[in-house]
Amino acid sequence: MMEILHVGIDDTDSKRRMCTTYVGAVALDRLRERGAKVEGFPKLIRLNPMWPHKTRGNCAVAFTLRVPPDEVEAVKETVLDTVLSLADLEAEGTNPGVVFYPRPEIPEKLKAYTRRVVQEVVELEEAEALAAEIGAEIHKFKEGRGIIGALAAVGHTLEGDCTYELIAYRTPENWGKPRRVDPSSVFEMDLLTRPRTFDNVDEESGEIRITPHTPCPVLYGIRGEDPEVLLRAHQLVRRLEPVERVVIYKTNQGTDEHLRRCRISEVRPYTSVILEGRVVAGPRTIPGGHVIFTLEDETGRVDCAAYEPTRGFRRVVRALRPGDRVRVCGGVREENGIPRTINLEKLSILELAPLFRRRNPRCPHCLKSLKSEGKGKGYSCKRCGAHFPHLKPELVRVEREVREGTFEVPPRCRRHLAKPLVRELSGGRP
Repeated sequence: MMEILHVGIDDTDSKRRMCTTYVGAVALDRLRERGAKVEGFPKLIRLNPMWPHKTRGNCAVAFTLRVPPDEVEAVKETVLDTVLSLADLEAEGTNPGVVFYPRPEIPEKLKAYTRRVVQEVVELEEAEALAAEIGAEIHKFKEGRGIIGALAAVGHTLEGDCTYELIAYRTPENWGKPRRVDPSSVFEMDLLTRPRTFDNVDEESGEIRITPHTPCPVLYGIRGEDPEVLLRAHQLVRRLEPVERVVIYKTNQGTDEHLRRCRISEVRPYTSVILEGRVVAGPRTIPGGHVIFTLEDETGRVDCAAYEPTRGFRRVVRALRPGDRVRVCGGVREENGIPRTINLEKLSILELAPLFRRRNPRCPHCLKSLKSEGKGKGYSCKRCGAHFPHLKPELVRVEREVREGTFEVPPRCRRHLAKPLVRELSGGRP
């Protein structure tokens, strides 16, 4: 008989090095060498992107093993030794956590906890209490905040919408050096595989987006709808340096799982929301090139911001006018005394308010535009000389510079969890 063991790992990276997905990948290879059987794909779970204590990408990893009963303790030691040897424990904000859950089925309490960790702020004490209640074994390094995400990754069954990511890792001697990937091959790969892959390039800026800009072990990561298309995409990328290992993770990336529908009065800091309402003020451009407008519903008002890095997306925001009915998606920022602001990820224009401009009326006789004689004095026609003391200015409807529809920030600004429009338009998982 083989025993089931769920393993979760989180908070091993820092801004200067390492990556939790790499720690998971190394652990998996070491476990396979011990004879452990991996069930399905390992999981890459992105957590609340507004989490105030998050590490670089705020992701946790988890995997399910089938282990001979006499090997369970050795398997645990292998995982713990891997974390101890690879995690950036010297970094101040790195506080790894490892979770082992020994039962086949994931309890509903753990699933509910996972949803909260993706959408809200959960404290360490809650994770410890739940682990004790369900019989999960936890291991804390330093402060051990990583058990919050590690437990959530174990609890995420990815039964609904999900995607996959293929990650190619560099050999250690290249960590921290410029990544060597042929950009033209990435554009070619994108052309041949999208929309089954997504966010490979940013067409507005001309950047490739599969290579990170941090000194971590990742050479590149390709995101897509299924493992088969990712393997094809991987073969199309021309790598100019060696690859140490390749892993395909099943993930909640690109699903909008972090978003929660609410009213403005229910908006809380460090969460991500979906709001509907009408524009009541703005848009206005503030120093730094950020564009702000004010949204109102029946419960209150809140500012919404398109920050400078979103570039062309700001043109859509600048075209809004009071009275427009919109839906906004984004994270809630509130720091250093700045009032709560929605950091826009997507904007749906549901209804455009009609805009009018005043113009002088036309002469009823010769149809030429009349000239104003001054306030309260009416209009006169230069061509035929007629005078019209009682005519009023005409209101002419103005063609709007924007259309109804949904707009998103470019890939360079997209959060890992944000669902790209290409997934919605191409029939990606609902």
